[in-house]
Amino acid sequence: MEVALLKTMQFECNDLAEDGLVMQAELVAIIKQQRINTMFQPIFDIESNNIFAYEALSRGPADSPLFQADMLFATAHDCRMTGDLDYVCRRKAVENFAGRNLPGKLALNICPSVLVDPDFRSGRTLQMLQEAGLGSERVILELTEHMQTDISSLKAAVEYYKGMGFSIAMDDLGAGYSNLRLLAELQPDYLKLDKFFVSGVSHDRVEADFVKLIVDLANRVGCRVIAEGIETVDDLQFVQSMDIRFGQGYLLGRPQAQAATCVPEILMVTAKSAIAVSDANVTGTQAATVLCESECIGSMRLHQTKPCAPDDSLNAVLNRFKADAQLQVIAVVDRGCVVGAVMRDELFEAFSMPYAHSLYRKSPVSQLMLKQPLVVDVNDALSEASRRATSRLFNLVYCPLIVCDKDKYVGMLSIRALLEKITLMQVEHALHCNPLTGLSGNVRIASEVQLRMNDRRGFVLSHFDLDNFKAFNDKYGYERGDQMIGLVAELLRDAAHERDFVGHIGGDDFVMVLCDDDWEARIWSVLNAFSIQSRLLYNHSERDKGFIEAADRLGHIRQFPMASLSVSAVTCPPGRFDSHLEASEVIAEIKHRSKKIEGNSLVVDRRDTA
Repeated sequence: MEVALLKTMQFECNDLAEDGLVMQAELVAIIKQQRINTMFQPIFDIESNNIFAYEALSRGPADSPLFQADMLFATAHDCRMTGDLDYVCRRKAVENFAGRNLPGKLALNICPSVLVDPDFRSGRTLQMLQEAGLGSERVILELTEHMQTDISSLKAAVEYYKGMGFSIAMDDLGAGYSNLRLLAELQPDYLKLDKFFVSGVSHDRVEADFVKLIVDLANRVGCRVIAEGIETVDDLQFVQSMDIRFGQGYLLGRPQAQAATCVPEILMVTAKSAIAVSDANVTGTQAATVLCESECIGSMRLHQTKPCAPDDSLNAVLNRFKADAQLQVIAVVDRGCVVGAVMRDELFEAFSMPYAHSLYRKSPVSQLMLKQPLVVDVNDALSEASRRATSRLFNLVYCPLIVCDKDKYVGMLSIRALLEKITLMQVEHALHCNPLTGLSGNVRIASEVQLRMNDRRGFVLSHFDLDNFKAFNDKYGYERGDQMIGLVAELLRDAAHERDFVGHIGGDDFVMVLCDDDWEARIWSVLNAFSIQSRLLYNHSERDKGFIEAADRLGHIRQFPMASLSVSAVTCPPGRFDSHLEASEVIAEIKHRSKKIEGNSLVVDRRDTA
C-alpha cells in the first residue's frame, strides 16, 4: 500500500477504553490488509428498463466486529481514519466493478469531509480509475449527509470534480441537515430521495404532495432524482407515477457481492401499469411540521365558496355539486355561524340509493349534513390546522377546511394550498438556517422574537456565548471545533420546550427564547451538562491540567481555561419592548458582565418584571 495511505494513522487515543483499543487495532489491520468487501446494489432506469448504475456498499470482514458499515465508519471517525478507510473502500469498489465488467455507472459513497480534504484531490482517484480502465464520466460521487462540512468548501470541491468529468449525487434528502440549502448551493447531477419519502407513500396523499414538490424543485435546478427504498410494488408504481426516472431498493435488487446484471421481471410488468397517486386512498398521517408556529390561517388566500342554509333543499345543493366538479364541500351557515357541512361524496352516495330522489328531493340540508365539521379560525397556526386536517377520517382528510373569523364564516382553504405554503416555509427556513447546526439564523431569530413581542405573551430572551472557543479551535482544529458547536446546539435543543425557540446567530453565539416558568433552572441544566460533556473533547492530559496552551490574538503562547458558556438573559414581559432591537441592546449591555465571570455564568436583567 502507498505510504501516503498510512500517513494519517497517527492519532490520539489517550482516553479510549480497552474495547476501543481493540476496535482501533481491528480497524488498522483491515485498512493495512485492505480487507474490505464490496457489495453492489443496482440502480435502474425505470423509463427504459435498463441498469443505470451500481451503488458500491462497503463492509468489513465477515468474521470481524466491524463487519457492519455503520460500526466500521463510526470507528474510523472516532480514530480519525475516515480518509484512510474511504480510500481503501474506493479502491476495492473500483477494482471489483471493473473486474466484473459491470455495465453502467459506478456510484461511490464519499464523506463530505473527505471530499474537501486536499489529499483527496491529489489525483489518486483518477489514477485508480485509469489503472482499472474506467473513465471519470462513469463515476458518480455520492455525498452522504452524515458529516457536517462548510458549504463553501464543499461547493468548491464539487465544482472541481464536476470539471474533471465526475457526476455528483446528493444522498438522503430528508435524512440529513439543511438539505434544501445544500441542493440549491451544490446543484448536484442526481438527488437521492430517501426511503422515508418512498416507502408506503403510495397510500398517503399528503406525503405524495411533498414528493411532487421535491421532484419539481430538483427539476428546476437541473437535477435528476433517484428514488431509494423501493420495497413493494406499490412503492414502485408510486415512483413511476411521479415521473421519477431512476430507482433502487430491495424489490429491484439487493446489495450483493456478485452483482445482478438482469432487469427484474417486476420492473417490466409495472412499467405498463403505474397507478396515479391521485386515485390512491388517503390515511390520516400527520403532515410535516411547520417551522414557524406564528404563521396563521389568516395569511392564506381563501376561496369565497358560497355557503348554504340549513333549510335549503338537498336537491339544490346536489345541483351545485353537479355544476362544479371542483366543489368538494359546502358550509352550512345559520346567521353567519357554521352549523354543519355537506360533503360531495356523501351526498352523491345518498342520492345513489334506491328511491333516494323521491326521499330526499324536497328534504332540507339539515337532514344529511355533517353536524360537526372541522372548522379552523383565521388566527389558528398553520401547523395546528395541518395537524387537525390530516388527523380526520381517511375519507375527509383531503377536503378543504372551513374557515371562520370569531365564529363567522369567511371562506374555504384547500389542503393543497396549505401543504404548498408549509413546503415554501421549509425552503425559506433551510435557506436561512445555519448549515452546521441546522438551527435558524439571524433572519428567523429577529422575526421570531418580534412575533413573540407582538403576541403580548411574556418570555425570556437568552444569549449563549462560548468562552475560550477560539483557543480551543486553534489548538484542535475545525473538526473538533465543529463538534463543540454541535454539542451546544444539541444541549439547547434538549432543554427547549414545545413553545420555546432555539437559533444560531453564527460562530459560537446562540439564542434561546424560553416561555415557561422553569426557564432559569433549564439554563443551569445546560451549563452543568456542558461542563461535563465539553471536557470529553479535550485530550486527557489537558483535562487533567484544566487548561490548554495556545496562541492569543497577538501570537503569544499562553494558557487558556477550559471552554465555558456565558449566558445573558432578559425577561420580556408584555409591553417592555416594542422591538427585538431594543431587547438586543439590553443583551449587549449585560453580555459584558457575564463574560467577566470565569467559567459558566448566567446574568439576568429583570427590569420591568412584575
